[in-house]
Amino acid sequence: MREAGGSAAPANANAPTRRAGRAAQASHRIPPALADAIRAVETGWPRELAALLPNHRPAVLREAILQALDGGRTAHQLVERIQRRWWTHGYARALAEGQLTSPVGVAVALVRPSADCPDPMCEDGVTLHLDDGCPKCDQRRTDRRRGQVPGPREKRPAPWWWECEGQGCTAASKGPQPAGGLCWQCQERVEEAAAQTAVQRVSATLAAQAEAAEEAARLRQTIRWARMLDKAYTEHAERGRTAQEQAEAQRQAEADAEQVRILREQLLREHPELAAYAQEQT
Repeated sequence: MREAGGSAAPANANAPTRRAGRAAQASHRIPPALADAIRAVETGWPRELAALLPNHRPAVLREAILQALDGGRTAHQLVERIQRRWWTHGYARALAEGQLTSPVGVAVALVRPSADCPDPMCEDGVTLHLDDGCPKCDQRRTDRRRGQVPGPREKRPAPWWWECEGQGCTAASKGPQPAGGLCWQCQERVEEAAAQTAVQRVSATLAAQAEAAEEAARLRQTIRWARMLDKAYTEHAERGRTAQEQAEAQRQAEADAEQVRILREQLLREHPELAAYAQEQT
């Protein structure tokens, strides 16, 4: 189609502008090796968190990953950082309790370098090249327990962090510190151990009670048997004594009868005149 008094209009007047825009975007494209590293880091998102993240990569999250890679960490080390912080910083529990309100913010917090320690080789309280506790973090933890916070940290407002006091635990979180000084994982372990101890104590008590009940039952059975034996012995003795008494009485009666006969014969010998009277009595 031609305009009046002019030449034919371009089919797409905005094409040069779009081409220029694509050229500008191409000039800011991430190198393929770095893009592969970013994708490798993103495979470390916990499944529950990945389901909440937008399909496109937010700029703030991309910059956090690039900053972390630029800090001397490999993609594998960043994946380990993400998975460790997901549990030790309490995000898994926050999600379970419905308190995780900003998935992108959590993802940034999981991957970004820590601003808590000036040592670039410190990885959440562990010196990477030594694989040992960071001395600067240990000193800061000691100062916090003593109520002494380094001066530079007092000059700038910062959220209040507390660190778990459990043995070998490096978890940290924001907000009020629990009364026991333990993170929720250590507290659950302590409660589980206490529950197991209580169960063992109750089991031992029940076993002792069952054993005592069995012993009491055996004692009662022994007493019943002893009583039965005593009764049998007594009855046997009674029967033996009755038979003996009867035999003794029989012998005494026979002896008495014999004595009467002897006396009668003697009396007749001495008094023959009584013989007729004795016969009448017989």
